[in-house]
Amino acid sequence: MKRFISEAGNSFSGYFTAVRFINKNKLWTYILGAAFFNLFAFAFVGIVAWLYTGKLINAFYSFLSFPETYQEWSGILQILLSIGIRLLLLVMYFSLFKYIILFIFAPVLAFISEKTQNILHQEKRVLKIHFVLRDIIRGMILALILISLQLVCWLILLLLCFSLPFLAPFYALLLFFVESFFFGASMMDYRNEYFHLSVKQSLDKIFYHKGFAFGNGLALNLFILVPVIGVLIGPPIAVIAAAIGANKLIKP
Repeated sequence: MKRFISEAGNSFSGYFTAVRFINKNKLWTYILGAAFFNLFAFAFVGIVAWLYTGKLINAFYSFLSFPETYQEWSGILQILLSIGIRLLLLVMYFSLFKYIILFIFAPVLAFISEKTQNILHQEKRVLKIHFVLRDIIRGMILALILISLQLVCWLILLLLCFSLPFLAPFYALLLFFVESFFFGASMMDYRNEYFHLSVKQSLDKIFYHKGFAFGNGLALNLFILVPVIGVLIGPPIAVIAAAIGANKLIKP
């Protein structure tokens, strides 16, 4: 637990190190280029979430029926359930946005991570198409593994929310923390990919340093809550912070 807290704290503060690194090496062009993609992706997912959240809640109401003895509480229970569903879907919305970036934006984040490692190691690798395609496929396989694990956590918490709706805010917070770990793990994998670790090797490193993955993902989740700026520049800064910090923990 002590190591977990220490790694999480160092990973969280690594964002300040990443910003200094960006300033020193004049990488803002890459960050701003990535920001335009983030803006369109976030807006698209946001519109879809807004349109379908209300329909989903109405669908749940149509299947709900309360015993006569609970009819006087049905209005309160429906409000609590509505709040719980909206909170969970809000967290899932942010998560969906991040995994859209993970899939669609993977080549760009991989490029930023590789650029960071090239600067740190004072080297320059020549990109080859077959290596790029291999890394993209590998990244998608790992993403599917992480998404599957996270989906199990989502379903468990969603069922608990329906069973005990008055604890919905707690479940939403727990889901936020769980999702932070998995997205931080994805950011770490870009670094592991640079050193040609297999998916299994990468997962072993990530789960061994789970405190670092959690801290990186938690900082990103909080960063994204900052209006406009967080959404636009959070992911590329997160991948740079993960690249710099993980190098200190994981030896090639």
